[in-house]
Amino acid sequence: MTQPETVTIARFTYRHEAEFAAGFLADADIPHSVLVDDHGGHVTFSNSAAVLVATPDADRARAVLQEAGMLPTGE
Repeated sequence: MTQPETVTIARFTYRHEAEFAAGFLADADIPHSVLVDDHGGHVTFSNSAAVLVATPDADRARAVLQEAGMLPTGE
């Protein structure tokens, strides 16, 4: 079985922010991944953390994070 294409729906400065956002997606039953390049926690200040979802779930995931106040609403 092939994996669906993914898209980055949000970037955060810190890993804990991305993990917090991922919790809202988990509560909404949206499969997701958190991608962090922090060299094992040693360089947390220089790289962002990204939240990824399958492309078909992107709009719903963005809406969930906007409702949670994790993304700007565009207003």
